Amino acid sequence: MEKIKKIICLIPFLLYISVFFIYGLYYVLMTSFGYNRIMEKSCFTLDFYGKVLCSESFYKSLWYTVKLNSISAFLALILTILVLYLVFLSRRKGYFYGKFFQKIIEAPVFVPYLVGAYGVLLLLMKRGIINNLLYRFGLINTIDNFPILTNDSNGIGIILTYIWKALPFMTMMTLPIVFRVDKKWDSIGKLYGMSNFSFFKKIVFPLILPTLSVSFFIVLTYLFASFEAPYILGVTYPKVLAVSIFDLYAKSSLDKRGEIMVMNIMISIIGLIFGGITCIALKFFSKFEEREW
Repeated sequence: MEKIKKIICLIPFLLYISVFFIYGLYYVLMTSFGYNRIMEKSCFTLDFYGKVLCSESFYKSLWYTVKLNSISAFLALILTILVLYLVFLSRRKGYFYGKFFQKIIEAPVFVPYLVGAYGVLLLLMKRGIINNLLYRFGLINTIDNFPILTNDSNGIGIILTYIWKALPFMTMMTLPIVFRVDKKWDSIGKLYGMSNFSFFKKIVFPLILPTLSVSFFIVLTYLFASFEAPYILGVTYPKVLAVSIFDLYAKSSLDKRGEIMVMNIMISIIGLIFGGITCIALKFFSKFEEREW
């Protein structure tokens, strides 16, 4: 009865969300095909798809988005492996308290992307906190000697924000597996004369690989539609797709609504592709999760 009561209590919320989601999906699809009462001409057409798919600016934004997200996800993956290796060494040699370190790593996960992006902007902007500190301590001659790390065409500030957020998430997903490595594995490693690095490579890394792979694709999927960090730390050109859509929606006329909805559909399709890859990776690596410890 308790379970039934909980389900009944959730029904209004689920209905509310479902109605708005279905209506939003209906509105996006119909507008992309030319059906919209707000526009002057409301009839079935594929012109909006043709304009977007033949637009050079769309492909430039798409490539810029994929480039930033891929670089951020791969760097976060590499740094996650390094952090896990350091945690593994610490547990073997007792350098620091593991649970306290875990709490420190998890902290950025609870910080919204908007707050994180604004924090990176205050720290790394041309006249930001780090720039002023370096100038006061005489490490740079003038404030202008500080490199441009935010609002640049290379997206350095965006990448740093993504890594700062993705690294704790990927570490948090895999850290419990490292903690679960029993001491009997150490005995096997010593029996075969394995070094710490060899032990991590041949025993620990295969155990964390499934979770690392899944968390990598989750991060890649989320970052593709991320808006806050590129909007605050990006430039007017090039733009990621989410920012391009927002600017087109805010600054253009109603005749552009069809193209905007087509671009939204493209983002959704690519996100679904990444989500499908995540599900495939999860299914492929599920057999490793069944390995006995």
